[in-house]
Amino acid sequence: MVAWWQQTFLPLSSEESQLPGPNPASRVFLPEWEQYNQPPKIVTLGHYYPKTKVAAAKSLVKEASPQYGTGSGADARAVRGHLAWTRLLDALNSERKWPLKRLYERLNPMLEPGIAIAVVPPHRAYQAFWPLRILAQTLAAEGGRVDATGCLVRRATIRRIIYGGPSTRALHQQTIQVEDSALVQGRSVLLLDDIAKSGASLVACRELLTGAGAGTVQALALGRVIIGE
Repeated sequence: MVAWWQQTFLPLSSEESQLPGPNPASRVFLPEWEQYNQPPKIVTLGHYYPKTKVAAAKSLVKEASPQYGTGSGADARAVRGHLAWTRLLDALNSERKWPLKRLYERLNPMLEPGIAIAVVPPHRAYQAFWPLRILAQTLAAEGGRVDATGCLVRRATIRRIIYGGPSTRALHQQTIQVEDSALVQGRSVLLLDDIAKSGASLVACRELLTGAGAGTVQALALGRVIIGE
């Protein structure tokens, strides 16, 4: 039995290869979400606690509860929200279905029609199936958008950052290549990553897509790693 995330990706038929026209606007997000249209920057939907920070964050929330009478309630609410977002992203990467639905419902109403959607490839070379790609493909199926999730391909496995692996722009550009560049040429592109720490992979992929002829490329990390709390 094929797992839900191991869906078959079929090549485009001649009819499907007639792609819709590019989005005439240079933006990726709709006007009511204009704060996310910042192509020189990486925008994010929330904060993410690495495993080493989760226990301390939970302790802060507990100490700020009414029975303790200490700490800032506002700070505790923010930390509680960060913890909830951390759980959602952990569940996404554990291949649970409910985060896909929640993230789709959050992102789909924010995006312009006609844009292309690409994803930063995972650390393993030539990996075809991972949850973020499924989310991106689901978003691309709406509004005349273009599935460009196969444009960025990792051709050499790298060590994962959470296990101490390096993450530099040069490393990512050396190990990722652009394929099917016609999918992004002249288009506004949403470039998705799940969790960003340094942002090096998003910056590297943005430069690769721009070099392949993409128009506006807006990098979006679902979560930004919290380091200093």
